[in-house]
Amino acid sequence: MDQGPGIVSDETTPRNTGWARRIRRGQTLRLRARTIIDFVALDADDPGDAFDQAPTKEENACIYLRRGHRLMSRSGRVLMTLIEDGFEGLGMHDMQFGMCGRARHARAAREGRLGEYLHNRVELPDHGCSENLGWALAPYGVPYKDIPSPINLFQNMAIDQQTGAMTRTQIRPAAPVPVALRAERDLIVAFSACPDLASPDGGQAVQATILED
Repeated sequence: MDQGPGIVSDETTPRNTGWARRIRRGQTLRLRARTIIDFVALDADDPGDAFDQAPTKEENACIYLRRGHRLMSRSGRVLMTLIEDGFEGLGMHDMQFGMCGRARHARAAREGRLGEYLHNRVELPDHGCSENLGWALAPYGVPYKDIPSPINLFQNMAIDQQTGAMTRTQIRPAAPVPVALRAERDLIVAFSACPDLASPDGGQAVQATILED
């Protein structure tokens, strides 16, 4: 497709598939969707120094990722800044959960908890975000064991302040909205377009645009 001014690449990732690319410091990644996106970032020169939920929450003094917040690596490097959030006012982006996948689905089935993952569905996919991120990052030499727990964009969690109990909600954008992150270092970025079985509409495609200032 024709690229507009400042557009380095513009791609659509189908439901329940993964995507990974290198981006340079100063470039912006804009993801446009109405479905859960499991997103990770890794230092391009040191992929073992990847995004980490804990220092990110400590840096921003918040359990959610909000506009203006910075994504931190395991060693405390600033990786990205959230500069645009089309989900603001509708819901929050989760940094408590990990990833869905074969193993989690199988465990939920054994424990009788599939209702937490399904919305009036009876068939589980044969893979999920764990596999999607593993497949997407393999060409960059990143083994599965080095893939961090992600930011779950558009996954709004209800958290009980008294008990700490977490409950998935079905809050999603009614139409695709953007989330934009500016790279503060040269990075490898990756995401899974989640099968999002907890949503009434199921998973949806994700548009990924890399922009140059």
